[in-house]
Amino acid sequence: MLGASQLSDFTDDELGMNRKIRRRDFLDGVALGVGALVAGGIAGSAAAGPASAAEAPRADARYYPPTWQGLRGYTDAAMKVPHALRDGTFWDDAPEPRDTHEKYDLVVVGGGISGLSAARYYQMEFGKNCKILVLDAMDDIGGHARRNEFRTTARTLLSYGGSQSLESPSTYAPPARQLLTDIGIRVERFEKYFDSGFDARHGLGRGLFFDKESWGKDHLVTWQGGTPYSTILEGAPMAAQAKADLAAIYDAPRDWMPGLSDQQKKDKLADITYLDYLRDYVKAHPDAQKFLQTTPNGNWGYGADAVGALDASIEFAGFDGLGLDWDGGPDPRIAPTGHKVWTSEDDYIYHFPEGNAGVVYSLVRKLIPHAMPGQGMETIPTSRIQYGELDRRRNNVRIRLNSPAVRVVHEGDPDSARQVQVSYVRKDRLETVRAEHVVLACNNQIIPFLTSEISQRQRDALKDSPRLALVYTSVLVRNWKALDNLKISGVRFPTGYWTGAELDFPVSMGGYHFPDKPSESAILHVSRAACRPGLPPRRQGAAGRGELIRTSFAEMERNLRDQLARALGPGGFDPARDIKGITVNRWAHAYAYEYGRPWDTFWPYGELPSHVARQTWGRVAIANTDSAPRAYVDSAMDMAWRAVRDLAGKPSDIVSRGVDGIAF
Repeated sequence: MLGASQLSDFTDDELGMNRKIRRRDFLDGVALGVGALVAGGIAGSAAAGPASAAEAPRADARYYPPTWQGLRGYTDAAMKVPHALRDGTFWDDAPEPRDTHEKYDLVVVGGGISGLSAARYYQMEFGKNCKILVLDAMDDIGGHARRNEFRTTARTLLSYGGSQSLESPSTYAPPARQLLTDIGIRVERFEKYFDSGFDARHGLGRGLFFDKESWGKDHLVTWQGGTPYSTILEGAPMAAQAKADLAAIYDAPRDWMPGLSDQQKKDKLADITYLDYLRDYVKAHPDAQKFLQTTPNGNWGYGADAVGALDASIEFAGFDGLGLDWDGGPDPRIAPTGHKVWTSEDDYIYHFPEGNAGVVYSLVRKLIPHAMPGQGMETIPTSRIQYGELDRRRNNVRIRLNSPAVRVVHEGDPDSARQVQVSYVRKDRLETVRAEHVVLACNNQIIPFLTSEISQRQRDALKDSPRLALVYTSVLVRNWKALDNLKISGVRFPTGYWTGAELDFPVSMGGYHFPDKPSESAILHVSRAACRPGLPPRRQGAAGRGELIRTSFAEMERNLRDQLARALGPGGFDPARDIKGITVNRWAHAYAYEYGRPWDTFWPYGELPSHVARQTWGRVAIANTDSAPRAYVDSAMDMAWRAVRDLAGKPSDIVSRGVDGIAF
């Protein structure tokens, strides 16, 4: 496997690969004693071996997934049943599901933000005393909105293992705004919680690390805001022409499309990628193209070779000199997120210490108050979910983890049936419950394997929802003196295995305080978009998923330690001494694929596959970010609202303020 450590001079001992840290409590995400699920289906009606934390929640304090380290997220254990369904092997020799005789008003498949939002919207629509069951395949609540929690001798530190922030809340449509208020989130309070002066107070700038595998030698450059790129790149190991080109792109962009009208420029940009623009119009040196290739990875899940140039024009470098006229608003061919970016004037500060897991915890507190003690959003970071309370018989809403759904079928003709059967796996047993309504808040691509009741047209549209692969890693470090010594808050790796490492957001809420002193333990957020440059976006997602499944935790860890050692070593960082914990959140199905030019020529004027895919049938509706398609909190909420309205037989078109005229 290629990676930043390919030519590393460090031994495993020097990197700390043999140090005893808690990362190996869960090897590759599978706890010791995992049950008898096998690739071919269910191995009998009884569990093989003793029950374990990875099989089912227990009503004791030992079951607490936020503190589990190692490989988390979409672990092999969590994906075993869905992959068996996909491969057509699950039902081989499987027994008929056991009827639990449980009946609900609503069963939700998927316990992420969209699924939990659907449960709450259902209460609003049909009554607070409705009986609701939420089924989820994973061992923790929240889907991608995952809380990573580290406990030191002095304190507890939080980070986000997936969904990051409340993006552009001023543009949210009424359903999402209403739900945030309902669950106690007041977005304006983040203006106080977020320490916007943190970097300036500590004199922290940014860093760039050029690795010798890609550039001939290791080279770290640090700089403060406002430094021109001609200075930043002065000693960088790249061609002189590339440095000049990047200085022009960042500091003094000119009109690289002379002689074309405003409309002609936009038409050209809509038909090419960002990389095409850099190569064919800017005439940037190959080293400059290589440097810019990964700049979109964090937002899009893939790089400049796949992001449309029109989308890139509103958020990436090199377009200011074109003089594009936006007085009439954004071009409709810009992707939905681009419309949001264009319309919003929000700062990027709406962030819980645990990221959007704070939204999940707020939803759990509303749905099952005794499972999430405390009052007020400022208590969310210091509160803990009581996992043993999530699936109590006394609850109006029950959340059942480690329970992947395997079949959804109406009892009779979907147009006239009064109930839906939902079958799932729990403790290696097949079980069935019944519900008046069902909301499928899982990934679109698994839905065709759960039901035979939909048309081939809808089935094809559901499969046309490939997600992009992403890895978010939280690293507990002994202190952050190395960054303070280098006077940086983070470092970008333009060509590394990991593309960035930075101090977590400086957010303090209630009794939770961000580590303000360099001598304090802190969390580094390290990220990677797993993609395959040179392919169309959909195929990049598939290639990234394959790569993640094949890559072991040990390989990821070694690359991580190596890159941090090489980049932060000049500041005194020693990975063997300073790394105290690692949680790798593997999201093989992460970002919902967002339509955009030049690949999706039907956008925005043709029929959207997402609209075909999300059609309700009988008593079953679909809610997820694939339905938007847009991988953000408000999209998850809006699609949940639409699904519940569909079940209630009420109009459900949503038009966000930031995308007027585009119905989600």
